[in-house]
Amino acid sequence: MKRAVQVLIDSRILGRALMVGVILEVALMLASHFRPLLQVHYALFGIMMIAGTAALLYARDLARGYGMGALGGLVIGAACGVAAVGVANLLGDEPERFIPYGVMICALVGAIGGLFGQYAAWIREFIATLR
Repeated sequence: MKRAVQVLIDSRILGRALMVGVILEVALMLASHFRPLLQVHYALFGIMMIAGTAALLYARDLARGYGMGALGGLVIGAACGVAAVGVANLLGDEPERFIPYGVMICALVGAIGGLFGQYAAWIREFIATLR
């Protein structure tokens, strides 16, 4: 079982992408707690954009196919969603009923970011063949 998980997900790349995504999510939630204007106008879009970008970075570095990129992106998006919603709840900004919705939306955006990351890896490989 452990071998199958190692084949599907590269833990080194996953750890780097998770670190980037979670740190940025926590920073955004802390900033929006102290500046309510950020929360009103930018927090929802920012949370989704960070999750999708972290997933894109993972899949672009992995470059093993759309399925594996989307799976890793799903994991990263869910982790970023848990981090963002958890920090918001700890600070008292969002009610608990948004926890499942926030995590599901971030996981979906992460999976889509993983697809775009694999596409970026494919484009990078194609450009390298032209040289």
